[in-house]
Amino acid sequence: MFNQLLNYLYILCIHLMISGCSVIFAPQEWSDNYALMDGVQSTDPQMIDGNLDTIGQAVLTLENTSYRLNDNADFIRNDSIVVVTLPEKKKIYRIILHSENLKHFVVYVDKGKARKGEDWHRVIEMRDVMSRKFDLKPKMPYITDQIKIRILKTHPQVQKQKTFRLDNLMGSGRLNETVITNLSRSRHIPGRIREIEIYGFKTSEQQ
Repeated sequence: MFNQLLNYLYILCIHLMISGCSVIFAPQEWSDNYALMDGVQSTDPQMIDGNLDTIGQAVLTLENTSYRLNDNADFIRNDSIVVVTLPEKKKIYRIILHSENLKHFVVYVDKGKARKGEDWHRVIEMRDVMSRKFDLKPKMPYITDQIKIRILKTHPQVQKQKTFRLDNLMGSGRLNETVITNLSRSRHIPGRIREIEIYGFKTSEQQ
């Protein structure tokens, strides 16, 4: 009788150990796409509309100084910026970018130790890339409610634009004569992204 009880307890312990290990080593599932949560905001809403057929455009920092970053002086100022703001902080493990023209970009997260949007931490930098999809997995997860993507180079990088200037030469000895000057200048192209996806783990949400 005593031996039977020991055998029963032994079998029970083995069963519990196996069950526990199966829970510990069970494959973790990605969360739903945080970028599609209610209340998420983006520099361009088309980057987070869940539709790969739409294309959003980053903001050139030269045209909007509020998007500038003062992290590295060696970065040129012809960059463009995208900011995605979640309604609440999440533990971020994965970011997917569906690119249209990105060649060199940096991903930041707001660590939130200072005022909102002023404590950016560089997570990943990608140089000389030509892919249309980037599956980015940081070395460690970050708890944040803001992600910033800074695009330093696109392909192509610049676009030629033709403009015309009218010069009225009245008073210069050539009265009532207007000269049309054909000018050509280069305009930097901002980053264009079809979709941004942001993920955590379902298990981490429950912790």
